[in-house]
Amino acid sequence: MGQPILAAAGFQPALKAAAGKIARPTILMSPGRNATRSALHQIIGDKYEILEWIGGGGMAEVFLARHRTHGALFAIKVLSDRLAEDPNIVARFTEEARTAATLGGHPNISEIFDIGEGAGLHYLIMPFVAGEDLSSYLQRHGRLSEPEALHIVRQITEALIWAGDRHVVHRDLKPSNIRIDLSGRAIVIDFGIAKARDVPSPLTKAGETMGTPYYMSPEQIRGETCDSRSDLYSLGVVFFELLSGRKPFTGDTLRAIEIQHIEQPVPSLGTLLSTVDPRFEQVINGLLAKDPADRYQSARELQEALQALAEGQPAVQLKAKFDRPEISQITPKVSGHQEAEQNSAFLNTFPSPTPAPPALVKTTQYKPPRTKLLIPALLGGIVLLAVVAAGFYLATRPKDKPAAKQAPPSTNLAKVLQDKNGTMFLVPAGKFIFGDDDERSPNKRQEVDLPAFYIDATEVSNGQYSRFVTAQRHADPDSENFKTNPNLPVTGVTLEDAKAFCSWAGARVPTEPEWEKAARGIDGRIYPWGNPPLPSPGKLVAVDAYPERQSPYRALNMSGNAAEWTVSEFPVTDRELDDMRKNTGRAEVSRNWCNVKGGSFLLEMDLFSRVYMRRGWPTNQASPIIGFRCVKDAN
Repeated sequence: MGQPILAAAGFQPALKAAAGKIARPTILMSPGRNATRSALHQIIGDKYEILEWIGGGGMAEVFLARHRTHGALFAIKVLSDRLAEDPNIVARFTEEARTAATLGGHPNISEIFDIGEGAGLHYLIMPFVAGEDLSSYLQRHGRLSEPEALHIVRQITEALIWAGDRHVVHRDLKPSNIRIDLSGRAIVIDFGIAKARDVPSPLTKAGETMGTPYYMSPEQIRGETCDSRSDLYSLGVVFFELLSGRKPFTGDTLRAIEIQHIEQPVPSLGTLLSTVDPRFEQVINGLLAKDPADRYQSARELQEALQALAEGQPAVQLKAKFDRPEISQITPKVSGHQEAEQNSAFLNTFPSPTPAPPALVKTTQYKPPRTKLLIPALLGGIVLLAVVAAGFYLATRPKDKPAAKQAPPSTNLAKVLQDKNGTMFLVPAGKFIFGDDDERSPNKRQEVDLPAFYIDATEVSNGQYSRFVTAQRHADPDSENFKTNPNLPVTGVTLEDAKAFCSWAGARVPTEPEWEKAARGIDGRIYPWGNPPLPSPGKLVAVDAYPERQSPYRALNMSGNAAEWTVSEFPVTDRELDDMRKNTGRAEVSRNWCNVKGGSFLLEMDLFSRVYMRRGWPTNQASPIIGFRCVKDAN
């Protein structure tokens, strides 16, 4: 059996949730596709359930799959049988997929989770993006308004900047390779993979063009070396089409279209649209110059021009349609109670329904509710998630900063603090909804009143912690990526390490209520961005990744990336201590535990990311999934 040659980072939960039988429509596939599906099942069926074929073309066939442990949906792209016969194409396919896999962490790029081979197949595994491609979106809406088109192009430009900084060229940028997800975000798929198409091969028919000539740059059509400016040309074609509703160059044959790209001037957008802002046409013409030297020379340069266009434009919210509604029948729909029963070994709380109006919630001073625990633990030398169940325990008064302490009115406070240690955002004084709305949950919903405070915009990074280590001669964290990835969140730190850093930075570690208010705001939402879940990349990413997932107070990655320490005590039971001893192999385990919040991208269940969830961890032990951020009093 073939093994993946590039596996997504992550930790497997110790147990699996019960798998229910899901009714779904029957999709008929060709014998060849059925054989491919069977082969995929043979290779990766222990981890993924191969659900159905969802598309394909000259390059690859695409199948929908569901992860058997956490239920997330993935798209598996399999190199076509014909191309898989050529070792040169396979080598290029693998090489470019490896390169594209380095692009993970950007919100406008669909990253590659896994690359593998076996049973004669070569495949990629990517997250399935629910929504529709830009081609479908354009067909439904017709030409877009200037603000809508600009909103999409700016997001794609951000993706090209990220890729350009890593020397990755897409080479097949077109509307069908741009997805609009259900939140209205533009996501570029298939980065870097198109280069495999250009390998000379006897399996490619004479005159066959596997690219898309409607969007190809002149140099790409001529078979010359392509760089990031070729992607900018393709983006110019997309921009032209979004505004005008038509492609700049069309023809009866592919060759006729190619010749126009090489020889014909760009049609005047102002002639087609008398009302178009001339600045838009100027930008598009700068993208569609025949000579790469006459175009924008980088996506970053284009970004500056687009920023000027955006001034004064209204805000835009795209509304994508789910182009495969039958997939909703594939994902299990269970109530909070059923979900808790299926995952009873994991859960310490239950999913929250729609938040209750604040008027229906009692205001109280914070006291730690009785709860259960999810513990990440070391097993066999590798840190895994050890899940422990705990009974209810009596509420005790926390040793946190008293909630009743007065602070200056939030309106008189700076919204942002910046110093050599980074950026902090203001969390205003006032009440917020804390905990879970499910009456069966031990972490019951309540209203808590807090004074104003500031919180770090991001988790403390390896780079920031490195400066502290050097200045204070502090020990390095127990982390493999500490010295190699300065932009990742620091992990492998004890609570005492976190306190030492925050003190050095003139701050402190947050209490649990402070952390939760900064993450969810005042409306009782489940995640910092709202109530619907978002996919996890399955690995740690840069601390400033995913800006669209920010909390109401602009803090990033409070759900996911690394879990985060708080100073709120977790009253540990003998059962939990025994479980910790078993899973770590330590005879002595401290009874001083504190709550850890926010989940981690290294954990595979969405429930870990819900802001009201809590888990405990010994304050003198480190974990590769636990990091921290600092807070500072506002007075």
